[in-house]
Amino acid sequence: MNPSSGKIVWQYTGSMSGVSPYTFYSSFISSARRLPNGNTLIDEGQDGRLFQVTPSGEIVWEYVSPFFGKSMPGDDYVTNQVYRAQLVDYDWAPQGTPHQETAVMPDCDIYVAAPGCHPGSPDK
Repeated sequence: MNPSSGKIVWQYTGSMSGVSPYTFYSSFISSARRLPNGNTLIDEGQDGRLFQVTPSGEIVWEYVSPFFGKSMPGDDYVTNQVYRAQLVDYDWAPQGTPHQETAVMPDCDIYVAAPGCHPGSPDK
């Protein structure tokens, strides 16, 4: 949002990722941060989902926390919530730290409107 004009200059919605709009929602502990390369890092904290999208809305990578625990001591509610995310460069990790990358490919049977899932696209 442009703070001077109050107009929306960019937004990302659940329907842009090819899912029902109600599935992209987190009522608390979430954030979005514009990155130096123009992409946006989104922390959908309530569901433990972190992902990066391009200005056109294409998902670059996605991570869902597999770590579940009680939300508060003495509480029976178990969650994988993520409070905040910050992108760091590979150089941030100590030399020799193992890592791997796997291309994010949408499940076109579920995310029919996702980039690459349109009929006739070269990667469908």
